[in-house]
Amino acid sequence: MNELKHITAIRNGDFTGLPIADKSTAINMTGSWKFFRPLLKPKKAPCLEACPLHIEIAEYIREFAAGNQLAALEILRRDNPLPAITGRVCPNFCQGACNRTEFDEALKLGSLERALGDFGLKHPPMLNAKDTGKTAAVIGSGPAGLGAAVFLARAGVKVTIFEKDSAPGGLLRFGIPAYRLPRPILDREIDNLIESYNIEIKCNHRIESGELTKLTAAYDTVIGAPGLSRSRIPADWADIPKIKGALDLLKAISCNETIPGQNFVIIGGGNAALDAARSLKRLGKTVKIIYRRSRAEMPAYPDEIMESLAEGLLIQEEVVVEKAAVTDDGLSLNLHRSRKNNGQISAGDFLETITCDFLIAATGQESTGDFQGCGPKLLKAGDFAHGAASVAEALASGRQAAESALEKLGLSDDNPAAKPTENPETRDQAPITHTALHLNYYEKKPAATAPRLDPKTRIKDFAEVNLNLTPEQLADEARRCLHCGSCTACGICWFFCPDLAIAVNRDLEHGPAATPILFDYDHCKGCGQCAEVCPRGVIEMEEDL
Repeated sequence: MNELKHITAIRNGDFTGLPIADKSTAINMTGSWKFFRPLLKPKKAPCLEACPLHIEIAEYIREFAAGNQLAALEILRRDNPLPAITGRVCPNFCQGACNRTEFDEALKLGSLERALGDFGLKHPPMLNAKDTGKTAAVIGSGPAGLGAAVFLARAGVKVTIFEKDSAPGGLLRFGIPAYRLPRPILDREIDNLIESYNIEIKCNHRIESGELTKLTAAYDTVIGAPGLSRSRIPADWADIPKIKGALDLLKAISCNETIPGQNFVIIGGGNAALDAARSLKRLGKTVKIIYRRSRAEMPAYPDEIMESLAEGLLIQEEVVVEKAAVTDDGLSLNLHRSRKNNGQISAGDFLETITCDFLIAATGQESTGDFQGCGPKLLKAGDFAHGAASVAEALASGRQAAESALEKLGLSDDNPAAKPTENPETRDQAPITHTALHLNYYEKKPAATAPRLDPKTRIKDFAEVNLNLTPEQLADEARRCLHCGSCTACGICWFFCPDLAIAVNRDLEHGPAATPILFDYDHCKGCGQCAEVCPRGVIEMEEDL
């Protein structure tokens, strides 16, 4: 009532000493007073920076959360042609970098990628490239070879893959057990790529060094991605028949070959060692891993170690096998306590002598190919070029080889398939950290827990161990994304702007060219309130010259 009395008094002329405006403030261009102006400046998300393929993760999650699965899949496939595979076997570099870790728990990005990848198995990609008349040969059909083939085909190059084994996939098929990567998933993903991109594949075709010269003459470019498909066995043990390589064992198991022996010892602490041990356990064998360092220093993925221990796998730490000899009882092994000396491991005090049927060496990998002196047409990719790495890193290497090949062929200009899809505005930036975000605008909510088969059940066969999240869990996970460094038109800046100088443009489909918020610089006084309250750190103030 008092407020109404004041208004009536003003109208009656009782407060004649006060300046009173009878027109809209829109005509008063207060923005001419400002020294600073706000700008919308996107930042690089840490998940994108951590991903070897630099996938626009927040972009596809936004579409996924909106229920646009096909649009989300298209964004994901721009950089990752094998999402149903990487969603299962990638160590989730992106998830480890998630800013939400500092708030509650990181997003289950691997689960989201896997769900979209599985959706994509029924929605194959489409090839829209114009035929350039150029040809390419790719040696090897592992992740690097497949990645190179896809990105070349997208640019209009006719690709032929030469695979030495009877089926494509490389270590995806013969090195990763089916309980981690089910074969129907692998087959469907690869078949979709070969059919959609019109890729020719010649299996049971090993490229020998003498044939390579003919290959480089017959094709406009050649990419060598044969992988590291053979285990490196110490020279002192190379001629002992009861010592086998982990990759040889895994391939034999993948091909359903009979595995002789009952009692196995595996040396090594990487994924190959754990994969071999867990596979043997599923075949009813007795298995023990011997590792020269501590369990905390094992290079295997933490989830793999955790799952192995849950399955009852024995890991003997800080022990080395000093001597191996064939006896009437099998294979005799002298075990010694490991001793560290200037970063090197040597045999220390003697511990015991044990016997086993076979020793499996998981102590490194090497290539079976010889591609030396093959001229400038040959480009190397994947583990063959850079050493053993993850599937995602091999895919990224294949893509880089394809981009180099396209540049040499003169196909880089005006060809989207030959260029990175990452936003050029943020490409050279450091990723935004959690300290630049305003996390008080978010609600704490723990991440979903993906179900696993019970350990006692899963060691009976090669059924997939890690299962899918439910649709409801996936939707909740997508909504947990902070969208670090990306404007979502949340309206917080509009709400706090004292000059009503911000408009939220929610009608736009927010893509790289969209403008989700608009600044009215005629009325903005440059107070910086919008930059201060922005939840995602995408508003910056710059001097108004």
